Amino acid sequence: MENLIVFGIISVLIVISPFVSALSRIPLVVVEILLGMAAFYIGVIEHSDALKIVAKIGFLYLMFLAGMEVDLKSFLTLGKELLKKAAIYFGILYALTLSLVFYMELPAIYIVAFPVMSLGMIMALIQDYGKQQPWLNLALKIGIIGELISIATLVIINGAYSFGMTIDLYKTLAVLLIFLLVIIILFRFAKIIFWWFPSLKLLLVPHENSMNQDIRFSMMLFFVMIGIVLYLELDVVLGAFLAGMFLATFFQYKKELPEKLHDFGFGFLVPLFFVYVGSTLDIHLIIQNPQLLSHALFVTLSMIMIRLIAASIAYGNYFKSARNTLLFALSDSMPLTFLVATATLGIQLGAITQMEYYAFVIAALMEGILFTLLIKFIYVWSEKRKIS
Repeated sequence: MENLIVFGIISVLIVISPFVSALSRIPLVVVEILLGMAAFYIGVIEHSDALKIVAKIGFLYLMFLAGMEVDLKSFLTLGKELLKKAAIYFGILYALTLSLVFYMELPAIYIVAFPVMSLGMIMALIQDYGKQQPWLNLALKIGIIGELISIATLVIINGAYSFGMTIDLYKTLAVLLIFLLVIIILFRFAKIIFWWFPSLKLLLVPHENSMNQDIRFSMMLFFVMIGIVLYLELDVVLGAFLAGMFLATFFQYKKELPEKLHDFGFGFLVPLFFVYVGSTLDIHLIIQNPQLLSHALFVTLSMIMIRLIAASIAYGNYFKSARNTLLFALSDSMPLTFLVATATLGIQLGAITQMEYYAFVIAALMEGILFTLLIKFIYVWSEKRKIS
């Protein structure tokens, strides 16, 4: 019964958040996080296993929607020039991270944390600005590559801390590589099957139906892929992401499907996740430990600076605009979910202290709030200059 009351309160927050956003002109995601913080602070929301599970599903659904932005057929035709620039971008990003970590004598997990990327906030930005924006369109493409790299590095760091340089580490890496190889084979196999039997697509996802078969198939794919990666003890984000990618690659003829799934996700599951993230920030702890803010600020500034330098070198000529380069760097500097996931993994493995864990969580929220507001300010200001 208590869980139902909590969900009822969160539902009210989700409903009023668009009105608060419209009145305050603060981005919707930021409002949802702030409402979650306030609700937990005054004690109307209490954490429970049920809330944590549903919030996790909301996060995975967000990654599922992110995967639906990746049509593998079009992604493979990005071109050598873009992939070359992406390699330069990530090369500089990790080189700067390694230099900073060794110079500051930070724990090795910071090598994963500083360049970590997530599509969660990028998807929220696309909801607000549309992916026709050049800086956001590129952020999505780079974010896809970055998230895959982040997933791989999290698996590696987890194995390295858990098993050391033993055979168990290599077994974990082997499982990941074999799984990815099988997925590639399945994609190719599905392409052949659907080419020979095009009616099979219409059977799974028909053009017109009164029984929502397209939604049923999408949800089946979503949970089956998550179940497979859980069984293989891999990161569940990978399963949700690949499920969305499969839909985008083979069922693009169903134009209204992404919109239907999008509306459902951003109508409840995704906002619930953002409210939950806000509720994980304990304001009492921040007040009692002001050094947490200074370390969180260090993490935040480090993450934006290495991205800004890497973006200026790799994409300065591509954008030919300091504004777009800055907006790109800011949009790629909000790995809200993955930074929290990295911090959680770090504390579980004993790689970071409890205070560092809280600093990472605060930094994740700080980036999600401050950078979103900064993007809003820069975008609105530049649009007003164009009109004038």
